[in-house]
Amino acid sequence: MSGFYWIASYPKSGNTWLRLALRALLEPDAVVRRLDATGFAPDAAQLIDIEEALDLESGDLTAAECRNLRPLASRARAAAAAGPIYRKVHEAWQQTENGPLFPPDVTLGRFYVVRDPRDVAVSWAHFTGGGLAAAVAMLCDPRAVLQAPAGRPALTAPQHLSCWSGHVLSWLNAPGPVCVLRYEDLLTDPVGALRQVAATGFKVLQAREGSEGFDGGQVAGARFFRSGTAGQWRETLPEELALKIRSFHHDVMSRFGYED
Repeated sequence: MSGFYWIASYPKSGNTWLRLALRALLEPDAVVRRLDATGFAPDAAQLIDIEEALDLESGDLTAAECRNLRPLASRARAAAAAGPIYRKVHEAWQQTENGPLFPPDVTLGRFYVVRDPRDVAVSWAHFTGGGLAAAVAMLCDPRAVLQAPAGRPALTAPQHLSCWSGHVLSWLNAPGPVCVLRYEDLLTDPVGALRQVAATGFKVLQAREGSEGFDGGQVAGARFFRSGTAGQWRETLPEELALKIRSFHHDVMSRFGYED
């Protein structure tokens, strides 16, 4: 059966970890190769999907045109595929002029990884080198967009994130079933949390990054698999920024047990 499995999360919530675990389950021989998540479940916003599926040059298209063409490209890829297709997603679930950005008619399943937004802010600040205040501002901005940083080629279309709560709810409220995994449960009980997914230990990934290197788009000199802990915001995030996140995202945080 052909179609897509979408592996979705707000940035820095455990998406790469889950993709590497899935790859270990689906491609057992891949675990001995170089630590790399890009070969399995590449970015759903990658421009090459539009170019190959629709025979178009993405450089001639506006960001809005790319966004509206992506559902058509997904359907074309699914029709041509011999089996399931896996894609990483950091965007909010949303509509386009050609229907949902992630068409239910070619969707086989959806995974969604959620993480305490206070820890997300700390991790994002480390990843980008942009500071904690900027990270918190992004999490509270319904207009937030993810795009290629300066100095890196634009291989993906701009991706609308929404604020953290808006992102989470967009995927939970989208049509069809979704498998929700808490990052914190992946840490404390990976086998129980994943069940049908291969459990890849964070410390193993961290050690392999140290010996092999790993480019996940982080700022130069930073580690991608940095700490793999929950509650790090208590030691790192200033109280006023933690309170700002709590105030802005209280309802959704409470839904997932992210209490003080």
